[in-house]
Amino acid sequence: MTLAYDLLVVDLDGTLLSPDGSVSAANREAIASARAAGIEVIVATGRALVESLDPLSAIDHGGVAITAGGAMRCDVARRRTIARTTMAPALVTEVTDALLHHGHKVLLLKDPDHAGYDYLAVGPGDLDPSSAWWFEHMPVRVRFVSGLEEDPHPGETVRVGAVATGDELGLLARQLSEDICERGFIQHWGAVFESTVGGRATHLLEVFSPDVNKWTMVAAYCAEQGIPRERVAAIGDGLNDVQLIRESALGIAMGNADLAVHDVSDRTTESHERDGVAFAVARILDGRW
Repeated sequence: MTLAYDLLVVDLDGTLLSPDGSVSAANREAIASARAAGIEVIVATGRALVESLDPLSAIDHGGVAITAGGAMRCDVARRRTIARTTMAPALVTEVTDALLHHGHKVLLLKDPDHAGYDYLAVGPGDLDPSSAWWFEHMPVRVRFVSGLEEDPHPGETVRVGAVATGDELGLLARQLSEDICERGFIQHWGAVFESTVGGRATHLLEVFSPDVNKWTMVAAYCAEQGIPRERVAAIGDGLNDVQLIRESALGIAMGNADLAVHDVSDRTTESHERDGVAFAVARILDGRW
């Protein structure tokens, strides 16, 4: 049987990963089956590469990973950056100043190949408890500075972000959207730290260069490899998957996906609690999807 797709793009959190952050045996076997059938699998995640290494290892993935929400494309085996979209320093300054003004610690994600570290934490005070927990549990390299004038690599920022409990970042995200308009791409959503850090909902605000999302980086990769859009399938759950799911020839929403993902999807699979990736891959391989 001839398969309908050459490339399968898979998100990590809320998709390939179970609620406890592991990759189930069923999902590992499904990824292996897709590869054995001749489908190239790439991972597309909001995480940085260094934050993705454990789940990538769980599926024996040494190929391409699209990281930082589409701002970077990495060679996993070599742990190197292949392509990236950095932010204009003036935009970094504007967003950082706004976040600092509202009392937030600002996290600048860098291209580690050029900067030599992963995050620059800017501003006075302590990290949000969720950020502190994340950095303790991930092999990231973090530098701390009191102000942006101390940034030694102003041209290597791929994302500006902040983390806070409650919904206080929502209003700021709306204000920033009005202020920067089309000069940047803003995302704001709830994270998954409630059971881990104090039982309170944690929200993320992230700003990128205006043309950054997972799909634009997938499309650039496909153009290089000669893979037509009609041969691309993708699975995801979150707001940073919307463009990817909408533009792929087969866009699959997880059962636990955000409504915005369901609205643009072609199919819906099981949730990440019920091996939704394995469910979807089985239907791709047997030709039902």
